[in-house]
Amino acid sequence: MRSHARPLVVLAIAGVAGCSVKTSFNVSASPADVQARTAVETRASAVKIVRHGDKLDYENGEIEFETNSAALIGKGTDDILDRYAEVLKQYPALKIRIDGHTDSRGSTKSNQELSEKRAQSIKNSIVRRGIAGNRLEARGYGESQPERVEPSYCRNRSEETVAEAKLAECKEIWTANRRAGFIVTEGADSLPAEGAAVADQTPAEPAPKASPEKRRPDWALRLFGGYSMLYRGFDYHGGHFGVGVHASQRFGARGRGYIGGGPRLHYRSVRAYEGGLGGHDIGIHMLGPEGNLLIGGGSDRVVGLFSLRLGLGAAFTRGQFTDDIGAVAHLRGTLLAGWLLGGVTVLGKINERWSLGGHAEAGMIGVGGGLGFATEIGLNAAWHFGRGRRKGI
Repeated sequence: MRSHARPLVVLAIAGVAGCSVKTSFNVSASPADVQARTAVETRASAVKIVRHGDKLDYENGEIEFETNSAALIGKGTDDILDRYAEVLKQYPALKIRIDGHTDSRGSTKSNQELSEKRAQSIKNSIVRRGIAGNRLEARGYGESQPERVEPSYCRNRSEETVAEAKLAECKEIWTANRRAGFIVTEGADSLPAEGAAVADQTPAEPAPKASPEKRRPDWALRLFGGYSMLYRGFDYHGGHFGVGVHASQRFGARGRGYIGGGPRLHYRSVRAYEGGLGGHDIGIHMLGPEGNLLIGGGSDRVVGLFSLRLGLGAAFTRGQFTDDIGAVAHLRGTLLAGWLLGGVTVLGKINERWSLGGHAEAGMIGVGGGLGFATEIGLNAAWHFGRGRRKGI
């Protein structure tokens, strides 16, 4: 059981436009307790992280946000998040889910969105303190799981519309419901017993800052195919497909950047046909290796990329054309072919092993001594392997 004098673990998550509340306060503490806590925070941080079942609650501090925003503010906020980072460094098997909650004021949708953004903001801040992102999960619950049930005279009401006799009670309930929970999802066995302080004041000898998690490249076997058009004297239509090995790497402070590439074997088959006098029926089959460069960025699930492909191979030309008097000329030959295409590729992660996406590209294709304008659209699929596959796309 928690002592009634221990500060309630709350987070200032306000979901209504115009709400003036920026911080969360201890609803069970007396004014003297609040003044004492403020004095302690002014002198030096006395934040504690205490275990209560599967929760890691913080005491003697406040997490603050800008009003109606996910932007964290205040030294007290930094102190609390420093403590959680220290705990995660001290217990490497530990994983935590950060839960965001709001009171009922505002629309259900806006409260849900704000709770999600603020939980994610807390996660991002702890990651910047040297903790691997895969040890943290952010989840917003909006107003769906209140700590205290809000009576009708408090529910979804502004301070101005609450009866003066009920205002103090409503403020306490709203404060209790605006909170953040830090829930242990893995590694509970490594923690101290129930009610014990997991992290107290900053150690006399600061722990060395943990280096960020080493990012490993993602390796994938990529398959692609789709529709091709070539404009070279005649309009050629057909398809293309291929296979290759691709390596990619995330970069940037939050791992949102993406760069990758690799060799591929590409086959393209197009045909130009027109019947009657002066008609033609010509097919071109191109086969050869190409290099593919992809650069861009996005989330862990979806990335948008600029694609550049350069290839060189052989073109096998077969066909015939008829002149205006009906004479037929036959074409047959093997020529050198090259191509340079660039465009947009979008990729999405389905699961740890598979990703799927699409591409739309345009450029030039040369066959023999002539150049033609080409466009290609299609689908991409990838089977990921290696240790980097967990975050690769």
